[in-house]
Amino acid sequence: MINKSVPTRFRLTLEYDGTRYSGWQKQDEARTLQGSLLQAAAALFGSAKVDIQGSGRTDAGVHALNYTAHLEVRTDLSPDAILNSMNDALPRDIVLLRVEKAHARFHARHNCIARSYIYRLSKRKSAFERKYVWWVREPLDLEAMRRAAGLLTGMHDFVSFAEKQELKKSTMVLVQFVELTEDNGLIVFRIIGSHFLWKMVRRIVGILVEVGRHSLAVEDVRGFLTEKSDRPFRYIAPAAGLFFERAFYHEQELQKFLHHRDEV
Repeated sequence: MINKSVPTRFRLTLEYDGTRYSGWQKQDEARTLQGSLLQAAAALFGSAKVDIQGSGRTDAGVHALNYTAHLEVRTDLSPDAILNSMNDALPRDIVLLRVEKAHARFHARHNCIARSYIYRLSKRKSAFERKYVWWVREPLDLEAMRRAAGLLTGMHDFVSFAEKQELKKSTMVLVQFVELTEDNGLIVFRIIGSHFLWKMVRRIVGILVEVGRHSLAVEDVRGFLTEKSDRPFRYIAPAAGLFFERAFYHEQELQKFLHHRDEV
């Protein structure tokens, strides 16, 4: 392998099963997604300096369908060669789907304008899906959940959903889209926002489920957005059902996706 004098930046798209991982960000004492990718890159590029950054942090146990990251390294290897070699070195539950050359200033996190998550909730026990759904036994009022979900769209202060360490920064989040669909006993939540606070999506799902159980009212959700409350901390959906769906980098790309969802 011949190293270039100027680093090349690549856009990575990957999928992963987050069951065995303590989230995206590298940690010294835990298995993480970023750490595993850096290990695979080190095996390929040897002593060359490697930087891998993701489009956002994901919690422990959370999965991804099309997660975007970038890789910067001095190399003459083609994107296909990097794809194949890193996939050989990565564990089976992390897969690189695409490797593409990117602009030198492309940054997976800083250039990201929106992120989409989906959450999968099963109305029945499943032998095969147990690692990828939240099984809720009680009947759920889906229409009430949809009414509550509609309150979340727009720019709101999600301070009631924030962890203590996040209160030092802004807790304002723009939620562009919330959708609940049901098919054959599977309820799928799709939430798209500018960014998300730590565990925010899981708290949203947990609260909407409580609305579906009639343990919370739709107006309770409105109150969480207008006055600071500790009540959302009681309700958090398990990580197993949460998937990072995709990141958006251009407004046209985002609007096209939203328009398609509106037509479905």
